[in-house]
Amino acid sequence: MGNAIRWLKLEISKIDPDLSESEAKESVCDAIDIFTRERVTFADKVIADSAAEKIRDGDVILTYAKSSLVQRALVKAHEMGRKFRVIVVDSRPLHEGKHLAAALVTLGIEVKYCLINGLSHNIQDTTKVLLGAHAMMGNGRLFSRIGTALVAMEAKEEDKPVIVLCETIKFTDRVALDSIVHNEIAPADELVISGGPLEKWNDIKKLQLCNPMYDVTPAEYIDMIVTESGNVPPTSVPVLHRLGNEAQ
Repeated sequence: MGNAIRWLKLEISKIDPDLSESEAKESVCDAIDIFTRERVTFADKVIADSAAEKIRDGDVILTYAKSSLVQRALVKAHEMGRKFRVIVVDSRPLHEGKHLAAALVTLGIEVKYCLINGLSHNIQDTTKVLLGAHAMMGNGRLFSRIGTALVAMEAKEEDKPVIVLCETIKFTDRVALDSIVHNEIAPADELVISGGPLEKWNDIKKLQLCNPMYDVTPAEYIDMIVTESGNVPPTSVPVLHRLGNEAQ
């Protein structure tokens, strides 16, 4: 989001002051349409197609929660006639993976669904791990839905390749050293089950519920990042980010 906002501010600064208000608005809207088409729509297609090519017959693909890019890649591979299975790992409180699993099953893809506490057992059969991204940080770390770091760490321990699908518009020069800075905290009530022992947690002294949205995955747990500019290692994130800024 920050990259898009900076681009928009730069685009507005380039507007000819002699243009009328309507002409200036039209110019900005046209630029936004082009930017969205090139950096998001086209980028998503290229990434999904590239990731689909990496899926082979007999593969068991493990993914976490729900990433639209990962979903597009899996659907594309299925349309190409590849025979593979998918393991969808999910977690509370959002259970986003349920929607991905349902969508894939509807298409006829064989899916196994489990919660993150069953990760160590189910990763044994995995051949590749595909993950989505909220952002790629300047030090090569992945900023994504909380639980992603655990999946990547377990995959590394079991020597399973971890592939991240991410548009370069999500690259940033910010450096993440932990999961506290830059994180977002979701409402604590999302963790509470109706009728459960924590239903009135607000009345319990010295009890706090923490519901962070994202975590940070170290670069050493990532084997490859699939972008619209090609397949790169985490160390190439700052280079691609700089080149993208220079191109503007």
